[in-house]
Amino acid sequence: MDSRTSHRMAITLIAVLLPVVIAGFIVQASVDLPPPESVTATLSQVADGHLVEIRDSRGAVVLSGEFRSRVDSLGNTEKDAELTDMQGRTVIGEVELEIPATARDHRRPELEVDVIHLQPRQSYTVVIDDRTVGRFTTDDRGSADLELQEGEVLTDASGQL
Repeated sequence: MDSRTSHRMAITLIAVLLPVVIAGFIVQASVDLPPPESVTATLSQVADGHLVEIRDSRGAVVLSGEFRSRVDSLGNTEKDAELTDMQGRTVIGEVELEIPATARDHRRPELEVDVIHLQPRQSYTVVIDDRTVGRFTTDDRGSADLELQEGEVLTDASGQL
């Protein structure tokens, strides 16, 4: 093959492939990805929950605990769980869930999560009995403090779902 033929073949190949590549980029850019599912805190649905998990952005459990439950003098159910890592070591962290007594209809269920020593600036999900009930992003030290009431839309610290 002489250089003129090679040059023509290269130009023809580019002329054929370039529109295909451009079309691929256009199709990919025009595909509407569904927005992230809007999740609302449904704490009353986990009032009888037993197991709480903190899951990383891949869905892997990094911390877990079992709720202890008590009823206070007003009839509110207070649950708390001490968290352990996957090696069974207790970490500095706790999840609290307060479910108001049925007669206290002016109060909403509340969730509090306090943890330290997770990966810094990472997103995590709070799951009770396989139901997502909260999301948070750790600070630059790997700590987080989440307070959430029934009905709030679940977002992390950056405001993202």
